[in-house]
Amino acid sequence: MANRASTHHWGSLTWQQIADLDRDTTVLLLATGAIEQHGPHLPVNTDIVNSSTLIETVAAQWRGTPAAPMSRVIVLPPIWWGTSPHHKSYPGTISLRLETFHHLLVDTIDSISRHGFYRFLIVNGHGGNAGILAASTGDISESLGVSVATYSYWNTIAGVLRELGESELGGMGHACEMETSLALHLNPASVDSNALHADLPTTRLPVAGIDFRRPGTVGIALDFGRDTRDGVMGDPTAATPEKGRAFFEAAVTEATAIVCSLLTLDRHSLTTERFAQRLDGSTGRRTAGTPPIGATMPAE
Repeated sequence: MANRASTHHWGSLTWQQIADLDRDTTVLLLATGAIEQHGPHLPVNTDIVNSSTLIETVAAQWRGTPAAPMSRVIVLPPIWWGTSPHHKSYPGTISLRLETFHHLLVDTIDSISRHGFYRFLIVNGHGGNAGILAASTGDISESLGVSVATYSYWNTIAGVLRELGESELGGMGHACEMETSLALHLNPASVDSNALHADLPTTRLPVAGIDFRRPGTVGIALDFGRDTRDGVMGDPTAATPEKGRAFFEAAVTEATAIVCSLLTLDRHSLTTERFAQRLDGSTGRRTAGTPPIGATMPAE
């Protein structure tokens, strides 16, 4: 049997192995995404596959940093479903209510941070999650005392998207040149090349453009049943596996740099007094011979 202590998957570790992780040098990665329609040519799990594969790659390649050579990067079980009400016109979409997504996130961080973990990075793969992630992490900071880092992967690679993108503005929105290129690189069998077609968005205001390269400054709620012919917003015909590889490698480089940056911050920079209060009375790091909080010690 493989040594489970060497894995980077939270779910493959025993509680004793998790208890032995160094809280100050362990970074926990959480992927968020969606199960939603992605036009006639991409599968409904596109968003969560992109963010999950990204953090899996970062963790698998992790070798520590000069400042923290023994650091660990652990991948948490992903939150597969997102907030996708604007895609519910199409079969296959599973959309959570805002409060459901919020509680999933809060309960996940609460369960883990109560044992002393505080270095979290959420890598998001679905645009519809961005607003609730910002609100939820703010609430987590106040209620749990942990300042959770979060970002959407495409925000870090806009330069590469602009450099390599060949579609006109509006060609990178949803099931588009970017997402289809990533799928052609990561899982080409998942792409139905016979169903590719362009469907550029029609904006109701010039400043409400929809494109990962140059997003508009004004947001207007979308309804893909109203705003698209069959769920595509962009130009997937311009996608290539070579672009997908470049986009993905850039995203991995940026995500790795963010993890390195998080490791330069001390505990005080990522937690508040509330975190210390929650850990009061517990070391936050039990050993294999110590029962969990609330467990009854056997009679002697």
